[in-house]
Amino acid sequence: MNAQDINQTFDLLGLAQGDTKLKKSGAFYIGACPFCGGRDRFNLTQKSNGWRWHCRHCANDGYKTSIDYVMRREDCTFKQALETMGGSIDLAPHPRQDPPLQLPDNPPSESWQARALQLVDRAQAVLWDARGSKALAWLRTRGLCDETIRTAKLGYIPQSYSEKPEAWGTPNDDSEPIYIHKGILIPGVIASKAWYLKIRIHNPADPKDKYRGVRGNKSASLYLADFITVDRPAVFCEGEFDALLLKQEVKDLASVITLGASTNKLNLATWGIYLLRPSSFLIAYDADEAGKLGGDDLTWLHDAQRLQVPALRKGDKDLTDFHKSGGNLYSLIESAIRPDAPIFITWQAGVNPATIRGKYRRNPDNTIEAFYLRDELDSCLLAMA
Repeated sequence: MNAQDINQTFDLLGLAQGDTKLKKSGAFYIGACPFCGGRDRFNLTQKSNGWRWHCRHCANDGYKTSIDYVMRREDCTFKQALETMGGSIDLAPHPRQDPPLQLPDNPPSESWQARALQLVDRAQAVLWDARGSKALAWLRTRGLCDETIRTAKLGYIPQSYSEKPEAWGTPNDDSEPIYIHKGILIPGVIASKAWYLKIRIHNPADPKDKYRGVRGNKSASLYLADFITVDRPAVFCEGEFDALLLKQEVKDLASVITLGASTNKLNLATWGIYLLRPSSFLIAYDADEAGKLGGDDLTWLHDAQRLQVPALRKGDKDLTDFHKSGGNLYSLIESAIRPDAPIFITWQAGVNPATIRGKYRRNPDNTIEAFYLRDELDSCLLAMA
């Protein structure tokens, strides 16, 4: 077997359990480091390409492979470790399946972008006057602060209307009028280019019908790609509002990006250069079938893991729900990066939560502040169900 096969199939957990005592914590096994001895510094987790290990003291530059473990354990070379594990260095070329050809996508025409940015400016101004008061209040109920709303240039279109296609550069060579819907405007402006405009509408006849675009959109674009920080984890969210809220809450702990919808597909020819920056990926899609399928399309990313967002209340399914139900988003992401980091929750008055002895306090307003390791929270939520 070659090195890749060894890393995917080698029982690193079994070997490590013989070297140190490990306890399961969610998707991780944690314990004292077998190399430096530090208590609860060491953790193991299984990824799509095999087991990976990490120590916050002696291996703090990211997750390492099974071969790295054996090299350190036996104080040997890469070749010696591979032979010890039953493999060999194979330099012969291997046939491989080429990925499907993707052509790079380009932003809409200069005419479309110019018109789009004019609309963004007008809608942003409307959001902050009397016409946008209800829309602004709705954004705030989602947890977005005013600075986040302004920075993202969210806006409001108070009335549906049509425009001549020529004003937008006649996108798709379609001579029909371009229809602009009433609703909250999300500008997909990435690296100073207007890639898309998305409008959050209100449709009482079909509550699931939530979004409209503007003809000429390149909707499957990587929103917030230009804010990705090098050598930090990046979190894939399902939609823009979740992404903006998470970016607001996690600050510099991780980067946040989204394709805008679970059904949108990633075009590597366009956006792959941005995805070389993160150290790893967390996929935080909604807890429904569409979210599962959309998230599955991203699990091939290097050091990617699915993030299960805890449902603190019945019906919760996404990051915004977790936040509105009292969950601390910073701690949720930190717990996925470091398995010994607790998840903090503020339970509202009237909720009778399951808690861990010594890990909660009741406030004068009867809210309860509690913290949990991931497996503790899972057990408590199961007891509350």
